[in-house]
Amino acid sequence: MKTSLSELDAGAVRRAYAAELRRARNAAGLTQEQLAARICYSTGLVSMIETGRRPPSVDFTSRCDKLLGTGGTLARLLPAQSDYPEWFRDFVTLEAEAIAIREVEVQVMPGLLQTEEYARAVLANDWPPQAPEEIERRLEARVRRQEILDRDTPPLLSVILNESVLHLPVGGLDVMRAQCEHLLAMAERPHIEIQVLPFAAAARCPMGESFTVLEFGAGPAIGYTGGLGTSQFVNDPAGVKRYARALDAMSRRALAPEQLADEITRIRGER
Repeated sequence: MKTSLSELDAGAVRRAYAAELRRARNAAGLTQEQLAARICYSTGLVSMIETGRRPPSVDFTSRCDKLLGTGGTLARLLPAQSDYPEWFRDFVTLEAEAIAIREVEVQVMPGLLQTEEYARAVLANDWPPQAPEEIERRLEARVRRQEILDRDTPPLLSVILNESVLHLPVGGLDVMRAQCEHLLAMAERPHIEIQVLPFAAAARCPMGESFTVLEFGAGPAIGYTGGLGTSQFVNDPAGVKRYARALDAMSRRALAPEQLADEITRIRGER
């Protein structure tokens, strides 16, 4: 089966992937339950992917291609994610399908809300250092990733920023000033809510690294944390609930969204 991604929209790609997965599974004489057991995924997930209700991840696809002997057909039907680091591709795929995104950031602005210059500065600080052309390639990918916020029905985005994010002058004062202005503009959108967690309040909240909870129209929510070349998904309901409870605790102690502009002015001293 040869299908060009450039000839298909995202929905058609999903349907083509689902159809090819069902064909390959049936050709191998496997039920959904048997396939799930052999690739160490749940039967429910296999079912949702085969019916187009959940996007396939890179890892899921790799395991199915290998087990079913498809010659990489499923991988070729994945949405084009090659401009992202391999460890991050599954998250981008799932983020694009979420109806709600809740996240906590403790060091830098969320990727969905970064300006190009801020994002370039973040990418330039990667280790080991990347070549300039690689930085620009990843920058373009990050900008494309932000397009989900411009859809007719964008996901609900709720962000809690640790106060430290606003203190760190990523890219210098001019870049940070423009980034804060962009943050305020994005906060005006009805589907975006941004809160700041002051240092004093943060000391009384669950502590740890940045994390995200993705919610979907069908299927359970997923927790995620990642950085520095690693990523970890939390799929079990108890683990996701812990993330959600931590988000709720931080949201209660964070400043109201209406206080964002005043807090930026206080921290950055800019009007």
